[in-house]
Amino acid sequence: MNSDSSPGPKQDQASRRRPRLVGGLTLAMLASWLLMLSPLPYSLLSGITGLVALGLLIPVIVLSIRERRYSVAVIGALLGVPATLLIIAGATLSILFYGPMAELEECRSTAITEQARIQCDDAAQGSMAQWISGLFGG
Repeated sequence: MNSDSSPGPKQDQASRRRPRLVGGLTLAMLASWLLMLSPLPYSLLSGITGLVALGLLIPVIVLSIRERRYSVAVIGALLGVPATLLIIAGATLSILFYGPMAELEECRSTAITEQARIQCDDAAQGSMAQWISGLFGG
C-alpha cells in the first residue's frame, strides 16, 4: 500500500494552469482599465479586453472551487464578474452613443476654463437627448 499523499496528475495539471490564468486575468483587467482611460476610439477596445477577462475569470472560479479555495471563488464571483460586466457595458454604451461622446470629448479637449467645460456638458446633454429622440423617431 502506498500511503504517499502526492496529488494526482489532474490536480497537478490544474495547479500549474491556475497561475497562468490568474496572470492573464490580471493583464486583461489592467489593459481594460488603461483602455477605459484612453480617448474614445481606443476606449472601445476595453470591451474586448473585458470579454477576455471574463473568459479567463470563469475558469479561475471553477478551478478555485475544485481546489476548495472558496474565498478566491467568492471574491471572483462577487467582485470580478460584476467588474468585467461593467467594463463591457461601458464599452457598449460608448459604441451606442459614439457620436455625442466624441463631440463631448472634442469639446472638453478645447475648453480652457471651467465655464467652457460646463457649457460642453450642457451641450452634450442636449445633443444626446436629440440623438435619442432621433433614434426613436420622436
